[in-house]
Amino acid sequence: MAIGSDSAAKDLCHLRLDSVEEAKTRKRRKASCSRGAVSKRTRAALQEKKTQMSVQPFCNTEGSISGFSRIETRSQRQSKALKEHTASNSLPDFGKSSSFTFSNYFIPVVKSVMPLPELDWADPKEVWAIMLEKERKYSRDPLYFRKHKFIQPRMRAILLEWLTEVCEVYRLHRETYYLAVDFVDRYLSVKHDIAKQRLQLVGTTALFIAAKMEEIYPPKISEFAYVTDGACTENEILDEELLMLKGLCWNLTPITVNSWLNIYSQLSSLTSKNIKTSNFNIPSYSQPRFVQVAQLLDLCTLDVGSLQFSYSILVASALYHMLPVDVEEVTGHSPEELHPCIHWMTSFAHVIMEKGVATTKSFEQVQREDAHNIQTHAVDIALLDKAQALQSTLVRETTENRSRSPNLESFKPLTPPSSTKKPALDSVIMID
Repeated sequence: MAIGSDSAAKDLCHLRLDSVEEAKTRKRRKASCSRGAVSKRTRAALQEKKTQMSVQPFCNTEGSISGFSRIETRSQRQSKALKEHTASNSLPDFGKSSSFTFSNYFIPVVKSVMPLPELDWADPKEVWAIMLEKERKYSRDPLYFRKHKFIQPRMRAILLEWLTEVCEVYRLHRETYYLAVDFVDRYLSVKHDIAKQRLQLVGTTALFIAAKMEEIYPPKISEFAYVTDGACTENEILDEELLMLKGLCWNLTPITVNSWLNIYSQLSSLTSKNIKTSNFNIPSYSQPRFVQVAQLLDLCTLDVGSLQFSYSILVASALYHMLPVDVEEVTGHSPEELHPCIHWMTSFAHVIMEKGVATTKSFEQVQREDAHNIQTHAVDIALLDKAQALQSTLVRETTENRSRSPNLESFKPLTPPSSTKKPALDSVIMID
């Protein structure tokens, strides 16, 4: 009985061992199958990724590559070329130097020339690129009046003229004024249906914010409320300030018209491209020239048509009309870029030249070398009306000439007017 029991136990043990071995074998087979399935899925995923990457769109590319480009593999180029050249029974010679090439869908954007001199504190090319990128970031909608059925372009002009009066009374700088103008235009670009009764509040708030940013001793909020003659209270200005800051997304540091004018004026005064930063940062341009161009810009920016041009284009076009300088060398903008703005600005420049040589006003507690930086009330609605009337006449004459002469000559590079036809500004600095 014991012997039988031992034999049965041994048989049972062998059966269990066989079962364990079979289980291990099944487990190994199952693991092998799983690895094979994973390997197949991995290969399929890699193949799909490879297919996607063979024609992959790339954006934000730099250099001469536009934002709408793709990368093609060598085999795809050969296949495409084979189809294109089958009719002629000839195949192109594919180079072996690279397996990838860029194919542009659109013509690359032509970049402006970099006019900055060598700087010892930064790479001038990088600085210039940042300036241009910042100008693109701080854009305005030239058609924002379509969003405001109660506001007309003339209301904007009246508001800006009033702001220049306030700036002169409180001896605020040109930079402060043009910051406020930028805030007003960008704020109205993102808002809808602003009431005309609220427009003065928008302008006052914009100047209030700009003064706090730019002035060493800005006027108090009570003074801003006072100049509105009861139209705006202090609490209304504070409430509007919060709305404006949110509407502008706290983007409050554009390169203004005044900033570009300072940069271009300094560049036009350089005698050597190797000038050092220490000298470049110290203004060396003519104050009368600066004031004359500034008055043209003051008049132009009253007109809603100025919204269609960037600040750098506006200033470069004003330099073209008022100063005998090589505009392309000073500003980096080609004649083709400037031509629309120069043509639009012609009537305004004519009115400013008829007005005579600009004078630099003197102010109490303002040093003489800083007097040209104070915003003055030098242009008004009457000058704007005169310029707009002349502009309408020029447009009508141009239209009539085109109707009589359908075959127009191709555009030729612009040449500045003779220096004898521009106001003489180098003689003396005139102080009222």
